[in-house]
Amino acid sequence: MKEGTKLISEIVVPGGHARAFEVKKGQFLEVIDLEGGQVADFFAFNQHDHKERLSPPHTLISLKSLAIRVGDELRSSRRHPMLKVIEDISPSHDLLIPACDEQRYLVDYGVANHRSCVANFEEALQPYGIGRDLFLEPFNLFQSTEIKPDGTLTQKPCLTKAGDYILLEALQDIIGAISACPMDLNPIGGSQITDIKVQIYQSV
Repeated sequence: MKEGTKLISEIVVPGGHARAFEVKKGQFLEVIDLEGGQVADFFAFNQHDHKERLSPPHTLISLKSLAIRVGDELRSSRRHPMLKVIEDISPSHDLLIPACDEQRYLVDYGVANHRSCVANFEEALQPYGIGRDLFLEPFNLFQSTEIKPDGTLTQKPCLTKAGDYILLEALQDIIGAISACPMDLNPIGGSQITDIKVQIYQSV
């Protein structure tokens, strides 16, 4: 918890599922990997205009980096600062890989009716009227992706330990959603799918 704040909301995202939440400008959002080794796909939308969303491509070109660091501002699809990284003790995040959907499991693995992050987000964000046409590029919190010299992308096992977290300050009023990614057919989530905790703090 950031000094000078109080906890106002706590949400446990069950492994393989998603939850949505609201964070007001000036509040803090902490995402915690409870058991370690779990990827948390993250979307955020301007609460007052859902077409403006947190955008990895706009962020990486602004930062001129595929990595995010403490002090970085994460940009929206309109290049506005949306969130700021306040603390981060996790080893890595991914700004490249799209959220898994039904076709990912069916086309790449031959598996039908598998839970997916896109379906998870569709369920979680339905009360806000936000549909999958706005689920473009997620921030894959805690995910480890290697880019080899020949340009090959390798999705590696998540390297977080139990309790690793990232703390973000909201620079806009946002609707956020986290999916504890259900991917169990490649190495990214390790041997089991586990829970993610979301905590929201207000300055005092």
